[in-house]
Amino acid sequence: MDQKIKDQQCSVSGSDQISLHELCEEDFPWLLLWMVKEDPVSLFELMKTTKGRPEINIITGIINAHERISLMTVYAAIFTQLRTAYVLQAGEYSIQSLQLNPLIHNNPVRDDLVSCYLNYLFMKVGARKIFWEINHMDKVYLELAQKAGFRKSAIQDQLQYTLYECAATSVL
Repeated sequence: MDQKIKDQQCSVSGSDQISLHELCEEDFPWLLLWMVKEDPVSLFELMKTTKGRPEINIITGIINAHERISLMTVYAAIFTQLRTAYVLQAGEYSIQSLQLNPLIHNNPVRDDLVSCYLNYLFMKVGARKIFWEINHMDKVYLELAQKAGFRKSAIQDQLQYTLYECAATSVL
């Protein structure tokens, strides 16, 4: 695990600990299982181009130092065009993907997961606001977003997706 981020931990339900770290080389085989449209070559390119870039953050979550539980991809304004009419500003990021390990769907740690990611993005990445376009069919993501402090954005002009936002001041 990337040592500099190993100390980014959240205490969650019970005695569980979630540790977050950015994409690193040891994630390669595990990520292949999660990235359904990626092949080894494109994943290698992804890892090579995202490493050390503040505009693209691919963060994995580990529970109790051994089980991979999630993968979140977050883009800054330069790489993101939202489906809604809103255009991201400097310091704003958009959650492009959240993939959850099915093993945690009934685990209480799931409810705290997005909050841990938000704290990381606000404190370590310096994000001011995070946006998340959630498909109307994705009830699990909507529930996780609301528990983490996301609120429906005033900008709504998309039929299939709803735009949610969370500001650093509302979480920290």
